[in-house]
This record gives sequence, C-alpha cells and structure tokens, in this order.
Amino acid sequence: MVVALAAIALAASSPDRAVNPPRAAALRRSLQLRGGGPVQSVASVKTPPEAYRSLAEKGAANAKLDPLKILHQSIMGGCYVGFGGLLSTMVAGNVPGIAASNPGLQKLLFAALFPMNLLLILNTGGQLFTGNAAAVPAALYEGLVTFPLLVQSWLLSFVGNLIGCAGFALAANYCGIVTGGAAELAASTAVKKCGAAFGPTLVKAVLCNWLVCLAVWLLGAGHHK
Repeated sequence: MVVALAAIALAASSPDRAVNPPRAAALRRSLQLRGGGPVQSVASVKTPPEAYRSLAEKGAANAKLDPLKILHQSIMGGCYVGFGGLLSTMVAGNVPGIAASNPGLQKLLFAALFPMNLLLILNTGGQLFTGNAAAVPAALYEGLVTFPLLVQSWLLSFVGNLIGCAGFALAANYCGIVTGGAAELAASTAVKKCGAAFGPTLVKAVLCNWLVCLAVWLLGAGHHK
C-alpha cells in the first residue's frame, strides 16, 4: 500500500504526466489519513551499527550498577533459567509416547519451551552471565566502562546465576515437583552432558551461547517507543 501511494505521488508530481483532479484529491486524502507530512522511516529494527551501540550501552548500564544490585539481578536471572528448565523438562519428560515414536519431536518441545527463561530475563531486567559476556566487552571496546568493571560484572553475574539456578533446583526438589518422566529426563540429560568429552562440550557450549548473545542483540535492535 505504501509503495502504491508513493508511485501515485510520483506520477502526480511529474510534469509530463496528467492526473485527473479526482484522483489527485483522493491521494491527498489518503495521505492525510495516514498522518500526512514528510515521509518518515517505519523500520521496526535498527541498523547493525545502531544495534551494536545499543548492546554496548546495555553492557555499560549493567556493569555500572551497584555490586549488590548486579548480584541480585543475576540471582533472579538464575532463577528464571530454572523456570525455563523446569517447564521444558516437565513437558518434554512426560510425553513417553512421543519420546518412543518420535524422539526428535520431544527435543523440539524442549527446545521450544526452554527459551522462555531468556524472555523473562530480558524483560524484567535480570542479568545473565552469557549476555554480559557479549554486552560488557562491547562497552569496554567503546570506552564506556573500565576493565575492572568488566571483571566485576562477569564475576558477580556468574556467581549470581549459579546461586539462582542452584536455589531454584533445591526448591523444586524440596517441593517434589520433578518426578516420573521429568526426573528421568533431567537425570539422563545431566549424565549425558557430564559424560561427554571436553572438546565437543566446549564447542557446543560456545555455539549455544552464541545464540543467547544473538537474542540479547536482537532485543537491542528493536525500536522501543
């Protein structure tokens, strides 16, 4: 629709093209209904340089917080990771029929539900070590924070995430939530991850958290009005 209106406007402004008055009047009314005035950008995302700047500013804001606030936000972030893990495990672990007939679908269920934790973190102001591993170095590169602040941010967010995850796991275990197929899936996943070779595990961790950092990037790339 916008392209069509622009084409009509161009034709109307061309001296060698005749446009009948009723059509020109209709065009003016259409433009007035859509706000009129000069053409403005309606892009819903920022350009890559703008998105990078937003990422750096987010990293600076996270790193410059009071240490206790960083720790608190990181503990909350760890709890939200626990929420995502609990939800995905409870659902994917209690579909024995699907797991037996179509294991790929079970993994898809898990993968579709687990990112809920990232939505909670990004939309509530929680901090995640993985996100800070991308955002705070960007702030350092741009001169927005110092190296000691980067180290402090990484240390506190890592410790806070660990406390939050461990605390949530203890709470879930105390309440007896994780039972049956969910407990079996959680145990088998932990055994598989801990029993894998170091090299492949490291590479998979890098690839996984690359996607997490991209999610943080995409949040900053959106226009928020």
